[in-house]
Amino acid sequence: MRLLFGLLLLIFSLPTSAHEGRPVYVEVIEGTEKQWQLRWKIPPVLPTGAEPNIDLIGDCQLTAGTHRPQLLGAKFYECRGSVAAVTLTYPHTNPALSTLVLYQKFSGEEHTIIKGPEELTIPLPKARTFWSVAYDYTIIGADHILEGYDHLLFVLCLMLLAATPKRVLLTVTGFTLGHSITLGMSALAQLSLPPELVEPLITFSILMLAAEIMKGDKTTLTYRYPILVAAGFGLLHGFGFGGALTEIGLPYGLQLQALAFFNIGVEIGQIVFVLLAYGFYWLLLHIKPLTPHKKRLHKLALYPTGSVAAFWTIERIISVLG
Repeated sequence: MRLLFGLLLLIFSLPTSAHEGRPVYVEVIEGTEKQWQLRWKIPPVLPTGAEPNIDLIGDCQLTAGTHRPQLLGAKFYECRGSVAAVTLTYPHTNPALSTLVLYQKFSGEEHTIIKGPEELTIPLPKARTFWSVAYDYTIIGADHILEGYDHLLFVLCLMLLAATPKRVLLTVTGFTLGHSITLGMSALAQLSLPPELVEPLITFSILMLAAEIMKGDKTTLTYRYPILVAAGFGLLHGFGFGGALTEIGLPYGLQLQALAFFNIGVEIGQIVFVLLAYGFYWLLLHIKPLTPHKKRLHKLALYPTGSVAAFWTIERIISVLG
């Protein structure tokens, strides 16, 4: 984090125009539940008397520190409750200086906030609540599965394999249990497979399942135990979900809750897709020219599914090799 701040300060220090300079650097440190520390470094581009006065906004009382603006300074506060924001007050107008804030919580969690010259009141991130995490990560999980066309094609293959609504529900649930295991491993324990390996294998799993269904041999392990097969492939797909969740990140102190609701969102997305697929299938059955061929409709869906999966597999392998 300190290295990041050094790089940011360096970037901001590059000459972009004749009247811009390095940013005002501010540290807000929560020492305990009540004790707060405010430190700052003001670039020397400002002439004497033009430095901003920097304060915290909240139910706070200044206990020690600098009472007048200086290039380097610190203030100590005793606050009741959380601090809402940092405020900068210039004696005249802000001479086009940005503000760089490092907010360090008592828990060790850190936030970087960068604001332009026009923003002189800088809100500090509030602690995330259980319900905000529940809502946000449920939506993220649902969006991820509904936007992940490779995962949806795999779910479609599971539906065609399981056939009956009850078996479909159990099979999709088995898929969820499988990917939940490896998703948790990736997100919490940082145990994952390289995406260069996972992504081609995910599309190849669709191709394999589509080919198995096309054979129509109902004595195979795949047909007799679709839940087991779905759970096994789910372990692979979970590494794909884990890679996406790692990029998003988990909120400090609420990792397990976020992971659980991400999974719930994925399950909701899968259920929505299954219901839409059944609705589309029902409409096809009521199209008179297709009615005599209703037993072949599932095979008609397998040809494009397998073709797309094969194309994706080749494309991803070429991408890795290239």
